[in-house]
Amino acid sequence: MDPEDALQAEFVCQIARHQASLHAFIISLMPGVDGVDDVLQETNMVLWQKRETYEPGTDFRAWACTIARFKAMAHRRRVAKLGVRSFEDDLLELLATESEAGPDELEEKLRALEKCLGRLDEPERGLIEHRYYTATGLEDFSAKCGRPVESLRVSLFRIRAALRKCISGEIAIAHLRS
Repeated sequence: MDPEDALQAEFVCQIARHQASLHAFIISLMPGVDGVDDVLQETNMVLWQKRETYEPGTDFRAWACTIARFKAMAHRRRVAKLGVRSFEDDLLELLATESEAGPDELEEKLRALEKCLGRLDEPERGLIEHRYYTATGLEDFSAKCGRPVESLRVSLFRIRAALRKCISGEIAIAHLRS
């Protein structure tokens, strides 16, 4: 096998090795949003097109996640033009930064998030589920529950802060146990 074929074979192995991790990363950027598989496919296509620019020995996953983040942002802009609401770019960047930690750490955070979501009372959980798992805006939820939109925004801010604190606590407890 000539050196170029060997490099391409190693590159294909890198892509295959990181598919599950990339898929999880993209899901973390697009929770409740259709198109995760499309974004993964677009990411893989760009990775292949840019394979000449990848430097063997560097962090392939970090490089691939950067491309995936840009593809997820492009997807968000495309669907926004169609009137579908999704995360703002700044929240997407925050999610990307948090998710780049690695698949094990991401799994740990997701388990902690599940526990913390389970501790929310029904109205809080309903608000979170509406905001992140439906395509309708807060205006619709406001009409349904009879609360002003601004009040819902304040509640979301407080709930997210409480979830972050809860997740940190859960992770700290898990680390003490191990």
